[in-house]
Amino acid sequence: MKKLLSILVIGIFVFLPLSVSAAKIEGTCEKSEDCPDDVCQSICTIRVTGNTSTIQEFEGDLVFTPADGGEIVEVQAGEDFTNLSGNDAHISFIAANGTGVTASSFTLAKVILNVDKDVVGCSLKLTNPSVGTEVKIDVEVTEEVNTGATLPIAILACGVGAGAIIYAISRKNKKLYKI
Repeated sequence: MKKLLSILVIGIFVFLPLSVSAAKIEGTCEKSEDCPDDVCQSICTIRVTGNTSTIQEFEGDLVFTPADGGEIVEVQAGEDFTNLSGNDAHISFIAANGTGVTASSFTLAKVILNVDKDVVGCSLKLTNPSVGTEVKIDVEVTEEVNTGATLPIAILACGVGAGAIIYAISRKNKKLYKI
């Protein structure tokens, strides 16, 4: 009886998956600081990670918050998909190759937003996705980063200046002595 029970327990561990993983939807949005006419452009990238199945089609709804703070301008399907819905807030994609996407990680879409310059705390939400779960993507402001790239040039200029001063002083104090 113990032998049968241990074979049954081992069989359960062998045939049951040790972990269940489902596709996860992730995204990033970056709002540019360059805002002509007080409207900034934001580019959002929506990715699928952890995919373990074949995805033939994808549908979902994009919601920009706050609704009066901007608008969805363009929806571009990832390279593995064809956009069937145009630039609507309801997106509908179909696999470009006809057989489906089996990659574990891929770009699903790029969404271009026009966001009012003064709007902060805005987000893009993907609701009712046919794969994965809903995701809220905060729009981050990209800032010009001062990298200090001019610092080596300043140090070099100071070194050349110091070298010139040392050379001038040493030439002035050079005397020839006759013995």
